[in-house]
Amino acid sequence: MSSCSKNVLYTHNSGGGSNAAAAVKVDEGKESKILQPDDKITISVWEHDELSIGSVHTVYSVAEESGKWVMLDAEGNVTLPQIGVIKLGGLTIAEASQQIKKEYSKNIQNPIVTIKVLNNQVTVLGEVQRPGIYVFSSDNIRLTDVLGKSSGLTDYAKTKQIKIIRGKESIKIDLTNIAFNETRVLPGDVIYIPPTGGKKFDRIASKLIPIASLLTALALVYNVSQNN
Repeated sequence: MSSCSKNVLYTHNSGGGSNAAAAVKVDEGKESKILQPDDKITISVWEHDELSIGSVHTVYSVAEESGKWVMLDAEGNVTLPQIGVIKLGGLTIAEASQQIKKEYSKNIQNPIVTIKVLNNQVTVLGEVQRPGIYVFSSDNIRLTDVLGKSSGLTDYAKTKQIKIIRGKESIKIDLTNIAFNETRVLPGDVIYIPPTGGKKFDRIASKLIPIASLLTALALVYNVSQNN
């Protein structure tokens, strides 16, 4: 049973006007991202700059905004030097690296291939200082890194009931438990930090204060007029 694997597919808004699909593969308890159409990747071939696209081994930047990268098309294919069109969609990063290595092995002895995904996205909602979509170049991200990117929690955050929404699965996290430091999030995850009941009370109170002040003023005017 431990050798069995399963794919969990889920979709999210890419923030760029199109729907991007993300997936994870669970194999022997370890989750890995599966490459999907619209993923932006860099491919490094050690000591072969002419074959590398945004190589991590050269002066080329691997940043999505300024570097060299290739995007998987709608069929999950990319075009690589000397190889031509190759299908990487549906593979994990490790599997895709092995596939490219197999192709380059026809001309290169023991090629070393590294793949990085540039547009891994995690969505943060709720009681954080800066909710939004955050992009990481890693497919294995710590929850603390994501919360740090969003500038931390607000005073109303319900720290014991944070949720990581992964497809149809919802995982509850207690930030007061030190074990949360080991919590990992995956590309496509949605992190929701719910508010405490105090936020609702404060909102109601903020609306009642002006009314109370008005009633106090009217009562004062009434008392003054009665005394006169």
